[in-house]
Amino acid sequence: MSSEWAQEAERQAKAITRDLIEVGRVKGFRVAYQKREARFALRAGTMTAYFSAHAYDTPRGMDWLQLRIDILMHVRRGLQLEPRDASAPAP
Repeated sequence: MSSEWAQEAERQAKAITRDLIEVGRVKGFRVAYQKREARFALRAGTMTAYFSAHAYDTPRGMDWLQLRIDILMHVRRGLQLEPRDASAPAP
């Protein structure tokens, strides 16, 4: 992929990280673009999830919205699976 595209991918990764912190009020998550592997890495502590850039490349260009949705849904599922505080009431 071209270096111009890689620069845009890095900008998008930073924006997604910012969205996770600002909108989702979730700290400790970071999204980075890995140019060599052409993938996005979602990191949270020692856990890492990968999203292939090729999976979001469409004939009309990169589907940045779907990438954001998939990353946010992955984070949401992860937050729901975290153990609850013992003093917190059950739903």
